[in-house]
Amino acid sequence: MMMDSNSWSVCISSDVELNFLVYVARAYGICNTYFHEHSTWPDRQVVLADELHQEFETKWQDFWKGSIQQKAEAKIRQTAVSKFRSQAQVKFAHLNHNHISPFVLNQPEFETVEHDGWRNALIEQWPSFIQWWNMPAGGQAAMHYWEGKPDVIRYVREFEMETDRRIQPFYMNVDLIYNGPTRPIEVTDEYVIMPIRTEYLMKKDWWIERFREKY
Repeated sequence: MMMDSNSWSVCISSDVELNFLVYVARAYGICNTYFHEHSTWPDRQVVLADELHQEFETKWQDFWKGSIQQKAEAKIRQTAVSKFRSQAQVKFAHLNHNHISPFVLNQPEFETVEHDGWRNALIEQWPSFIQWWNMPAGGQAAMHYWEGKPDVIRYVREFEMETDRRIQPFYMNVDLIYNGPTRPIEVTDEYVIMPIRTEYLMKKDWWIERFREKY
């Protein structure tokens, strides 16, 4: 979902790879401190030996951070391009920014993952994840529902009324994550990873406080 005016733009969407990494972490019971307490999800849980548990936690954190970093860089590039006015300037922007793939994992075979055990763990979870993601009432459908929930236009108007000034121009990209993390991750001023939790996604005070701090 995109909401914009002449001076600001908010894009709320979902990311398959980040949601898959959360699914994997919950399936193997790793990095639980990242996530909100929830009933057993997904349905099939895998109990790991202690040594493998620690090894998978390390691998998961590496891929989680790498995926976020690549997506942040890609979004910075997209925002920079969108700020150029003429076709010549847009062409210049494309020439001066290397293409950054938004994906780290190369699913479904994960050929670029060197660690055999971790690659096999990802391959094992991908079919059940993508089945859940594409179900009529599954992950993607839930994301589309929540993408349209925040009334950002109203939040901006109320902020401007409270502060008696126009909000400063800004671009903001929000990636929604099912069942985690425990709170929003502000990767950059323009890129936020947000759990599907009403205390952030639909809470006017959270948005207005962010506008006050940033814009």
